[in-house]
Amino acid sequence: MTGRPIVERLSRIAPDEMTTEQAEIYAKFADGRRAAPGSAFTLVHPDGGLTGPPNAWLRSPALARVLEQMGWAMRFELTLSDRAREIAILLHAFHRDSPFELYAHRKAGRAAGLTDAEIEGLATRTPPAFRSDEERHVFATTLALVDRRTLDDAEYAAAVAALGERTLFELVTLLGYYDFVATQLAVFGVSPPD
Repeated sequence: MTGRPIVERLSRIAPDEMTTEQAEIYAKFADGRRAAPGSAFTLVHPDGGLTGPPNAWLRSPALARVLEQMGWAMRFELTLSDRAREIAILLHAFHRDSPFELYAHRKAGRAAGLTDAEIEGLATRTPPAFRSDEERHVFATTLALVDRRTLDDAEYAAAVAALGERTLFELVTLLGYYDFVATQLAVFGVSPPD
């Protein structure tokens, strides 16, 4: 990580300051599976309002509704195993040097069964102790995608053979989602909670 200082550019919107549309979006993060005890991390700020990407999203409720649904699908509805998903997200977060992504997904990675040493090893692209071929192929495919943003014919064939078309599509979409989230976080100076 570069150690660059983060300057928050957006104020946090308190629940009592939210419009009806914003409050509906807030409720999606404050209730249910995302906020359940044992959840890897929360996007509800301890002092009220949202933290991380959703605080920025509240500026555009129309986009926030879509991004909330997309985030839900990325976290809870993909065919990727939890460990494979977190390996991909953490490789991406280290590549983008995204402090909030690293904060949240170090926690999610631990909850998915990655050790602290495996998580920090991903910063230098050290493979974790793979538990499956899926993890091995997600690791290799993610590195190709973060480095070159595409796969050559041999990499594509290997990924489809190991993961299948659906899971490869989901992996590519997952990385694209976290790439635009990392850009939003950087532009708006979103930092992890203290």
